[in-house]
Amino acid sequence: MTNPAIYRRVVRRETHSSRSGVAIVLAVLLMLVFAWLGTEAVLAALGQPALLVSPKDAATAVLGAASAPVAAVTAAGAVVAVVGIILIVVSFAPGRRGRRGGSIDRTAAVVDDRVIAQSVAQTASYAGDVDPDQVHVTVGHRTVEVELQRTSGRAVDSRSIQEAVDSELASYDFSPKLRARVRLSEKAKVN
Repeated sequence: MTNPAIYRRVVRRETHSSRSGVAIVLAVLLMLVFAWLGTEAVLAALGQPALLVSPKDAATAVLGAASAPVAAVTAAGAVVAVVGIILIVVSFAPGRRGRRGGSIDRTAAVVDDRVIAQSVAQTASYAGDVDPDQVHVTVGHRTVEVELQRTSGRAVDSRSIQEAVDSELASYDFSPKLRARVRLSEKAKVN
């Protein structure tokens, strides 16, 4: 018995990265800060000297921040703003890995973008009648960039390469579909 929902979930898990690493680091840092604040509060309640800063001195420093030098307040504000922006970007950025997924009836397949790039490079190399080292392929989210370096003294038909690469990509059943852009390099290689 097959269950397409399970296949979709497996493919999604393999093609998207979780943000648990960032969440764990942030949670550990917050736990350390709160443990330190709790320790300082207990030491202050027992009349012991503070480890770093007593809660009373910390509160006085925070309340007196308006009278601190402008450069120090600006630097502290910039650091807090940068940390906040980084956390916002991490939370909204797509957590995609360089992989594609698809499912057919009773199987789910996940293919690394490097495998697709290698296959497209081989197809473009064969269609352009050039050495495989003269083809550079980059796989993006929805596009495949193919840059072909010509061999000096030989004509290269970019339309036939484009058709071969399009045919290769059309044979893949991955989501999202990939579109190819074939470019001939300005430089030619001498054989």
